[in-house]
Amino acid sequence: MFDLSVVAVDGRWVLVDEAEGLLGDFDTRDEALRAAGDFAVADRELRHVLILDDGGEWDEAVVLPTSLH
Repeated sequence: MFDLSVVAVDGRWVLVDEAEGLLGDFDTRDEALRAAGDFAVADRELRHVLILDDGGEWDEAVVLPTSLH
């Protein structure tokens, strides 16, 4: 169900795909989640994303595919 993760690493937010590996690193959590939405455009479905913050706490978010227009 969760194939994308956003993980806080040394002050950066890393977007990781279970199959593809590292997709990028970002300054903010919001930027990483927007990138997850961009990644979801390929299959046009929402994505459930696991989020691990600097304190070791897990959260989750649902991101919609970025609009193509």
